[in-house]
Amino acid sequence: MTEVTDAPQQAMTKNKRGRESAGDMVRSLGLVMLVVVAIWFFAQPPDSDEAEVRAVDPSADVSAFRADVPGAATPAGLPERWRATSSSLRGEPRSLRIGYVTPGERYAEYAASTLPPAEAVEELVGGARSLDAVQVEGAPWEQYRDADGSLSLVRAYGPVTVVVGTLRATATLDELRLLAGSLTVG
Repeated sequence: MTEVTDAPQQAMTKNKRGRESAGDMVRSLGLVMLVVVAIWFFAQPPDSDEAEVRAVDPSADVSAFRADVPGAATPAGLPERWRATSSSLRGEPRSLRIGYVTPGERYAEYAASTLPPAEAVEELVGGARSLDAVQVEGAPWEQYRDADGSLSLVRAYGPVTVVVGTLRATATLDELRLLAGSLTVG
């Protein structure tokens, strides 16, 4: 008696692969393109490259810094169009940094530190070269310009070294003078 096997029939069902029609390939390609178009659509950047500026209230940090460092000069009374965008208060040595976007859409920073003056200048101004001093409301401020062109103004107020500008500043000298002129000793 001969044994009958289903081997040829199994081979036929396995060989179905490769018999896809052009319609099958078009449908598969359509699904892939649908996914690609959806990803492309949702990954589009906004119409303008301007990010909305997020304002912060630095008053709590300013109050805490003034309480810890009596006689510290801090910004007060800046025009309304100056928007504080960052504020940080750090421990020992005490330091306060407040970043502003100016009405001219530039960046200016106020930084105050209880580090010794030379160390504070090195930390906040880096290797910027010293320029002639400038007068702000009758008081002399040291002026520094970094290799990228950013300006910084530096002045000591007792145990606190204040820098307006810093390494990241893009503000003009007039904007920095306005920020420096807004400082009040509290």
